[in-house]
Amino acid sequence: MSNSCIPSIPLPWANRQKPNSRPQPRRTDNFRYFHLPGKIFGNSGSKVHIELENFENSLYYGPITVGTPGQKLNVVFDTGSSDMWIVSNLCPTSGTHRTFNNDSSRTYKNRDLPFIFNYHPGRVTGQWSQDNVWLAGATVRNQMFGLATENYQMYEDLDVDGIVGLGFLNVFDDNEPNLFSNMVEQKLLQAPVFSFYLNRLGSSDRSSRLTLGGTNPDLYTGDFTFVDLSAMNRWQFRVDRLQLDDDATTVCKGPFHAVVESDKSLIVGPEKDVLLLHRMLGAKPDIYDGLNYGYSFRCSTVDSLPDVTFVVNGKKLSLSSKDYVIKDEGCYSAFVGRKFMKRDGFPLWILGTPFMRGFYTQFDKGNHRIGFAKPNH
Repeated sequence: MSNSCIPSIPLPWANRQKPNSRPQPRRTDNFRYFHLPGKIFGNSGSKVHIELENFENSLYYGPITVGTPGQKLNVVFDTGSSDMWIVSNLCPTSGTHRTFNNDSSRTYKNRDLPFIFNYHPGRVTGQWSQDNVWLAGATVRNQMFGLATENYQMYEDLDVDGIVGLGFLNVFDDNEPNLFSNMVEQKLLQAPVFSFYLNRLGSSDRSSRLTLGGTNPDLYTGDFTFVDLSAMNRWQFRVDRLQLDDDATTVCKGPFHAVVESDKSLIVGPEKDVLLLHRMLGAKPDIYDGLNYGYSFRCSTVDSLPDVTFVVNGKKLSLSSKDYVIKDEGCYSAFVGRKFMKRDGFPLWILGTPFMRGFYTQFDKGNHRIGFAKPNH
């Protein structure tokens, strides 16, 4: 495998420093719902629309420009992490990956502090830096980011040069805003909201899009189903149960946690629950890669498979077989099982891009909630 400064897709247990203080949660049915201290957000800005590239229905990435004069890079906009890092020209890379040359930017500042992000597998190391960042015409000034200088596992066959975290906390310093928070504080956006529309290759003429500052009504229909977050520092919420919608058969009794992560190409759940789901769907075990347990379907049965539904606040978030079946020289399930999928004593599910293709997803940081609407595929 070729090496570069880009790791494989990061998982949610990437190392993070603990904040100095946390808001106090209120408890409802033994679940924690966090409400952050109130803050006045400027509304003098606009919406920023970023077109995303779809790599084989598994990962979505888009352009940013860093420095003065600007240097264009492609990044994954990741709701599962909080920080930004890009690849330095001092990092040995292979292929056609772009890198950032800090000597060529007159607005660059070296913060003279090392950083390290541990992922599974691999890690990224380098130095904390600061510069201006452009996103679709909006200029974010003095943005903190990691400049990766060490050589680790790459995103194979992907034109990806780093990550922009859209989570809550910044590893460098609790008082240092991440890129989205910086855009809000600098009044570049109408509201502290961003949203994703992820297309399906071959079934949509619309491009995938990230909208910062609100939503894009052209890309969804109907009303949003909103749910409060059950964590202070991640896009996580409570699910009542998981069921099959042909006869409302319960697969997994809740409550359990679900976290939406836009950099994950699968839907990951506890091993036993995912096994039971696939027994009910008539799938068979297909692969074990040392971490995930995968399953496959007979392709002739895919169109007749029932919806798989996450019940949230009594409302259904249903995925059809078009959402959860991956067709690639066979028919494979986007649901995979993994051991030790728990958080705060409750089962944990990670909802990646197959789930997000099924819904236009709104991330409302101001109201600490997530909203789901029907996408216009």
